[in-house]
Amino acid sequence: MALFKNQILLLAILLLFMLLQFKVIWPLESQLLEYSPFAVASLLFLPHGVKAICVVLAGARAIIPLFFVHLITDLAIGLSLVHGLTSGTVSVVTMMLPLLLINFLSHKPPFEPLTLGATADLSLFRLVLVVAIISSLLNGTIGAIRYETNPLELVAFKYFTGDIGGTLVVLGLLLGLRRPLLGLARRVVKADGQSR
Repeated sequence: MALFKNQILLLAILLLFMLLQFKVIWPLESQLLEYSPFAVASLLFLPHGVKAICVVLAGARAIIPLFFVHLITDLAIGLSLVHGLTSGTVSVVTMMLPLLLINFLSHKPPFEPLTLGATADLSLFRLVLVVAIISSLLNGTIGAIRYETNPLELVAFKYFTGDIGGTLVVLGLLLGLRRPLLGLARRVVKADGQSR
């Protein structure tokens, strides 16, 4: 039951940041920048940073929230079910691949959270940044292929800069509020570990 509650909490946090992205960041971008056909990606995508933190702290438990946040968001803005399913799948693949690679290099089980075991000596900031960079490169590549009517280099660049910019802003907020937030995250992970 605690696992389900934690996944609902992760999904709620991700949906909150998606709402912030759609209702604040993108409208600001559209006012500050000329309308562009390259609007398939934001220059400051805050949810990417939150997704990277979820992957680092929750490991495989983040898969369902990562998938459903994109499915729900895409359906809410009027995109097709196929688009939502594709978007959710791409999000899970691009966010889980860095987790698998880091765990492979650390001789840990594939989907274990990165803050436990052999990677525990690395700071949350470093782990989140590595996951964010690898996944944003993958995300930019897949995004450029999906939206091939646009110049690929610019779409990939916007995905990468938006993902990394969003991650740095979220990490800045996290570092500013780190004591209460990390205490909450540790309690959530510990409670989930005890419920197994």
